[in-house]
This record gives sequence, C-alpha cells and structure tokens, in this order.
Amino acid sequence: MGYLYLLMVAFLFSFGGTYVKLISPYFSSECITFFRFVVGVGFLLLLKLVKNRGFSRISIGPDKKFVCFWILAGALGKWFSYLSENYALSHGSSYGNIVAQPVQTVFITAIGVLVFHDKMTPRKLFCISLCICGVLSISLNGRPLTVFYQDGLFLTMLFVLTGIFGSIHVLSQKMIADKMNIIDSNLSIFFIASLFSSLPVLPAVADGSLLGVRPDLACLFAIIMFGFNTGIGFYINAKAIPLVPFYMVSVIQSMMAIFAILWGVLFFHETITIYIIGGTLCFLVGLIGLQ
Repeated sequence: MGYLYLLMVAFLFSFGGTYVKLISPYFSSECITFFRFVVGVGFLLLLKLVKNRGFSRISIGPDKKFVCFWILAGALGKWFSYLSENYALSHGSSYGNIVAQPVQTVFITAIGVLVFHDKMTPRKLFCISLCICGVLSISLNGRPLTVFYQDGLFLTMLFVLTGIFGSIHVLSQKMIADKMNIIDSNLSIFFIASLFSSLPVLPAVADGSLLGVRPDLACLFAIIMFGFNTGIGFYINAKAIPLVPFYMVSVIQSMMAIFAILWGVLFFHETITIYIIGGTLCFLVGLIGLQ
C-alpha cells in the first residue's frame, strides 16, 4: 500500500503547476503560498474531525524538544519551498517544477552520505550525474548558454531551492513518523507554515490591494484543490513513508514529472521538445538507479 499511496501523491502533486497558472492572474505567488497552506490546514482539520481525533490537544509524546524542532524545521522548509516554487511556476512553464524532484533526491542522498555516513558508490555518482544532466537538459531546452543565463537561470535556481527545501520537509516527516500521529504532525507543520506564509501577505492586505480582485470560478476551484492536494496529499505521503524505504519516496514521486508534462500539453498547449523528453527520461533513470 505504501507504493500505491506514493503514486496517488505523485498524481495529486502533478497538478501544482496547473493550479498556479489558474491562480496567478489574480494573486501573487506569496498569496498562492498562503492559500495553499491555509486551505490545506482546513482539509486536515476536516479529516481530523471525520476520524474523531478531537481538537482538545495534539499529542507529541515524551520527546517534545526533538519533535518540536523537526516540526519547526519542516514548516520552514516547506514554506521556503513553496515560495520559490510558486514564484517560478507563475513566471515559467506549468511543468517547470519537475526539476525539483531530482534535486530533492540528490540532496537526500547527500544527507545520507554526509550525516548518516552512507556509502557513496561509483553507481550512485553516475546516477547523480544522470539526474544533473536531466535537469540541465530540461532547463536549457535547446537554448544557448548565453540565452539561458538571461532568461532561465533564475527560475531554474528557484526550482533547485524548491527541491532542497522540500527535502528538509520530507526528512522532518521521517524523523517524527513514529513519535506523532500522522494527522497531528502534518497539521502542526502546515499550521506553523501558514503563519510564516502570512507575513509577506499582510502588507498587501493592509494596503487594501486585494479588495478589488475578482477571481473567476477556475481560480477559486484551483485554490480549493491546491489546498486539498497539499493537506490530504501530504497526509497520504506521511502515511506511506513508514511503509517503504525512505529513498523510495522520491523515486515514486518522480512520476509526477510525467503527469505534469501531460497537463501542460493538455491544458495550456505548452510545447514539449525533445530536450524536455530526453531530460525527463534521463533523470528518471538516474532516480531509479540511485536506489
């Protein structure tokens, strides 16, 4: 079931670029990040109510300092991850965030080597090289380096940061998986992240710049579903993490890339070049080979 859960998560998360494209004409990337967390918290509260968990308190267990540290780390990591991802998606292609997944896997592998003293074999180095080549192929997309430096480098670096910060959140879920209820851990992380995400939105609210915004039905639908995918998706993700080897989380989630490219073609008629296809296949092979 763990692998099925992760496949469901990959499908849900693949709509991220689609939702951002529907919301971005009306709201800034900071607002999108705030909506995503707040609506996600709402769905987690609803799930908690349905499962009769109660709202009187959240059980942390005896290792309070340890759990609180990783909740805070996960909240900060996911906030920074969404800030960079939503800005880049708002200004780039709807499938640009497929770059983040191999970056996240490579970063988690690096953590394993540097912190947990996992062995770095020649095969791992080769597969990491494949991931990097795949990311470069997708990012360059056949453009000369001079053009890429002017037009695409900044967005690519934002997606790289998305993967790095996202891996901190994944690691936090792993560290507290056996110390805290899944719903409570996700609810705690996203509630704190929603408080952080409100900080850049408050000045716009105070200025009244959001009062004249009139989003259409597609935008409202995207806001709700984006929050649903975030709250319920990460609940399913946290449920899957204890059931599979930790390194398999990023591997199965990399299927998101295939779905995201498909949605970009179907919904926004975005052009898929041989460089996108080749780069995607390259980092998928690298991700699988790492395991």
